[in-house]
Amino acid sequence: MIIKISENKYKIRGTKVVMPYPPELTPAECRLVFGLQKIFDSRYIMVDVYLPKPDSKKLDDRRQAHLLAEADLAQIDCLAMDQRGIFVFESKDYVGWIYGHGDRVHWTQVSAYGKNKHQFYSPVRQNQAHVEAVKGIFGGLVPVYSVIVFGNDANLKVVTDLPECCYVGTQVNLGRILAKVEGARFSEAQMEDIWGKLEASRVRPSTIVRDEHVEEIAGRDQD
Repeated sequence: MIIKISENKYKIRGTKVVMPYPPELTPAECRLVFGLQKIFDSRYIMVDVYLPKPDSKKLDDRRQAHLLAEADLAQIDCLAMDQRGIFVFESKDYVGWIYGHGDRVHWTQVSAYGKNKHQFYSPVRQNQAHVEAVKGIFGGLVPVYSVIVFGNDANLKVVTDLPECCYVGTQVNLGRILAKVEGARFSEAQMEDIWGKLEASRVRPSTIVRDEHVEEIAGRDQD
């Protein structure tokens, strides 16, 4: 799935998305990237992104991940950008009926015709922390949108009370959802400048940091 192009360049097979390190992607994240390529220029798609949280300690070189604890970093499934601003994606691979409210800590998955119920940490809250990390780079000068994407085997039965600039949908509806977003109209030169600042802020994660992140998310879902 991941192809090594050179010493610090990796590509997701079947895409033009290039990474500075080999990403660790779930099947849902891979499907998301393939879908986003149909909507965004591949130059403006970033996957498995680690950014310092706004309240983390400022470092001269933020890319030195071994100097940052997991608590100092926001792990973002995928970022994409066009003339309207930056889109922060959180992908979820849950199946069955999904019930969620933007102002609640947990959402509910119902499967097996109502026999199985499972609560998981609100993807709206989870992705809001990622949005804040991106906003912290630009000081509110660039529009940032939160987008939660479920697989096509999910049925969003009730999803309400979403905050402003937050969108939730399934993979098949992603194009229609994003088409509704109205925002700024940056020039190509402005987009390159914005994207360059994102790449400069990106942190190369250590294996320890990645493991801690997986454990943290698993713990949230069990609370």
